[in-house]
Amino acid sequence: MNPLRDLSQALVMPFKALFVVGLCAVINAMTYSGYWWVKWVALGMGIATVVALAKGARTLALIALVALAGWWIYRRYGAAARSTFDDWARRSAPAAADVWQRLRSLPAA
Repeated sequence: MNPLRDLSQALVMPFKALFVVGLCAVINAMTYSGYWWVKWVALGMGIATVVALAKGARTLALIALVALAGWWIYRRYGAAARSTFDDWARRSAPAAADVWQRLRSLPAA
């Protein structure tokens, strides 16, 4: 699942379908032999457009769900949870000077 590709395809595919079906309709009209085959092109491009729109809608729904979950978590726990996490990260991550000092104190191999 590539969210940017899904959203861009959902926006671009209807225009691609109109172009392809229009071009095929012109070709079918110029070479008409009693059968309008362009309807099958329109059917296929319609299916492709519906699939692209469904993928775009799925991506938008997933983005909305993640945003809603983030909003709910922030509303429920708020700034206190953020400060608790920041304190934990500060305590658990060693300072750069400590790491450098420990690397220098290791015996040479």
